[in-house]
Amino acid sequence: MNLNLLVKKFFEENEYNKIAERLVVLRHDGINVYSNMPDQFEAASIGALVSGVWQAAESLSSMLKQQNEFFDFRLGFDTSSDGLYVLPFTILDQTYYLCAIYRDSNNPGKLKRNIRLLKENLELFLSEFSFDTEKNREGYLFQNITDDEMNNLFGIGGR
Repeated sequence: MNLNLLVKKFFEENEYNKIAERLVVLRHDGINVYSNMPDQFEAASIGALVSGVWQAAESLSSMLKQQNEFFDFRLGFDTSSDGLYVLPFTILDQTYYLCAIYRDSNNPGKLKRNIRLLKENLELFLSEFSFDTEKNREGYLFQNITDDEMNNLFGIGGR
């Protein structure tokens, strides 16, 4: 299973897709992994913009005398009820971001807490998954069947 399908399954099974009006998981380069929005152009635009904003903020913060780990940071741009909240996280040594855009929130502090918990749960969920094909076959009845053997099984003449 690829990362996009795995993240989509995680969000929809746990109903995390309902936390914020617009929710996007994206790679460091701005490519979306998951979005709860029906308009994919808008989701792609958000992914590109968030990636650029984060990289700009990262460059500005590197001017600080004290070098901090960037995973300790979060990016928030908000009023008392509307805003943008971005958190970084790591999957298999790659940087990803969780971005939530919310409007008319009665309790933005609670919303941000829920987004931080979502990020932690997502990291935990994905840490248990391996993108190694052989590891994913563990637990199957026939573990050592090769692709050639499967092709031969359904080939003409049953070689």
